[in-house]
Amino acid sequence: MLGVVELLAAFSLPFTATLHAPTHTPKVGAAWPISIRVTDLQGHPTRARVTMRLLFGGIPVGKVDGGRVFTFVGTWREPKGEEIEFPPAARGQRLTFQAIVTVRGRATKLNYWVRPR
Repeated sequence: MLGVVELLAAFSLPFTATLHAPTHTPKVGAAWPISIRVTDLQGHPTRARVTMRLLFGGIPVGKVDGGRVFTFVGTWREPKGEEIEFPPAARGQRLTFQAIVTVRGRATKLNYWVRPR
């Protein structure tokens, strides 16, 4: 039988993922640069995949970058000139930006609420 420590280790992710964004209230039509950093448990950058989407009330309503899956090591950023922009229809709506990060077959969802202004 597994002890508590072994059980927690079996269910914990082998990495940490962090989403950084400048604001929860981005301007409509303006660049919203985000970054995602992924490290192993020792703090070393690790290879990961990410895909992003927008949720409204927990329901997926849009894909960022057409649903593309990006592979990177350590830190991922939207390329200059291709940052996320919210359309006028999103103004005032509370949405959840979700980044799904996968490392060695294990995934986590990073959620960040936004209300474009």
